[in-house]
Amino acid sequence: MSTSSDLIYGIALVKFGGVEIGWLSQDGLQPAGTAPSSTPIYAAQVKDGPVISLLTTPGLTAFTATLIDLSAEAMINVIGGTTDDNGGYEPPEKWEKSGVMDIKCDSGHTIRLYNAKVSGTDFGNGINTSNVLGLGIRIEVMKDANGKRLKTFKPGIDPETGLPEA
Repeated sequence: MSTSSDLIYGIALVKFGGVEIGWLSQDGLQPAGTAPSSTPIYAAQVKDGPVISLLTTPGLTAFTATLIDLSAEAMINVIGGTTDDNGGYEPPEKWEKSGVMDIKCDSGHTIRLYNAKVSGTDFGNGINTSNVLGLGIRIEVMKDANGKRLKTFKPGIDPETGLPEA
């Protein structure tokens, strides 16, 4: 039977490529994947439904978020780019990076994405006095070289070693 300690909630920090990224908006990470789809195959001799269902697309696990820390360092860590001598930031041609992402939750759990593809989508929230400008990001969960996509770790377990934290 599950207990409240099995519930995963809240975002404490997010690391991408081993580096902590900046703040995300209070909406945190929102599911944004696609469901698998299949095609039913019917036979003339079988009148009550399909004889098989073929998987046509396996679906995609993904999240969206809004990065509200738009410092040059945060932007470089998330989508790449460069800074000049005065701290100005210039994004790359393609707003996209891939790497390991660790999502440390307030519940103590860590969700490791072994090959997160992070794309900057567009700016959001507006520039006004009741919100801060943010960069919309999409995080797609891809397979790594070993075929791994993601793993959740219980509180107190180091995702690097799979062992209790020191």
